[in-house]
Amino acid sequence: MQKEDLSYKEKFIQIDKEALYTLLAALFITIVFWLCIFLFKDTNTTLFYMPLWFVSSCIGGYLLSIVVVIVLIKFYFKNFNLEEKEDKDDL
Repeated sequence: MQKEDLSYKEKFIQIDKEALYTLLAALFITIVFWLCIFLFKDTNTTLFYMPLWFVSSCIGGYLLSIVVVIVLIKFYFKNFNLEEKEDKDDL
């Protein structure tokens, strides 16, 4: 992975963006988790001898989390070193 050349200020802006994307991803996963429980709570369907609401919310939520993290890393996060020595002009 190639490191980005960002100024000190741009690095903190990127950190804020990554924190926001992570929060939105966590909210999305939580909504999907509860939506699966709500939608499948009254069904008697089982999968692997477990209720469908459990499989879809817990196991499906885990798999969704993995996919969301991969998308965040590939498309939204940047690789940079915060501890690089910068010019005083960048502050």
